[in-house]
Amino acid sequence: MSYVQKNIEKILKEKKITIYRASQLIEVKDSALYEMVKRRSNFSEKFINKIIPLLEVSREEFESWIIADKNPKEVIQKAISVKQNPPSSVEIPQQKTKDTESPILTAQIDKLILKKGLSRTKLSKLINYGQGIFNQMIIGKYKISDTVIERLSEVLEVSQENIKAWVLADKYSLELLCMAWDVCTSEKNINS
Repeated sequence: MSYVQKNIEKILKEKKITIYRASQLIEVKDSALYEMVKRRSNFSEKFINKIIPLLEVSREEFESWIIADKNPKEVIQKAISVKQNPPSSVEIPQQKTKDTESPILTAQIDKLILKKGLSRTKLSKLINYGQGIFNQMIIGKYKISDTVIERLSEVLEVSQENIKAWVLADKYSLELLCMAWDVCTSEKNINS
């Protein structure tokens, strides 16, 4: 059972509210709420904004459940570690780094590229992926796909888990990552 489902069902049970009644209170179809709670569909922003007041939890707490569901705890732990000790950015010859780039993912990949004597252009060819979209993924403008992570892992000789941790560290605050870590490691969540 997912952390989201477990926590929502627990809170609703404590409040003596059924999924059907909750759907009426937040004005969504009960089938849609059921699908989201069971993690068969993603939570929309609109849904999150409606359910948080009913559950009486913070947005951060709710998001920490989602992060814990979507990521193995080892990836969350590595993301926390890299967030606490961020890598310094690397200057790539003939490559301008912009302030809008994802600092951790960009720095880690650029560091590995330099170590191997590659450029981003050469790397995109080695992983057989279009350079434009690939660069947008590296700098955090587009979501990096699992296929790209797998190919990067092979070419750069780094675990997929590490790459996913860098992406996660760029996406969320240290506080939110720590909350997600607590969710997936707390005794009440492990044993329930």
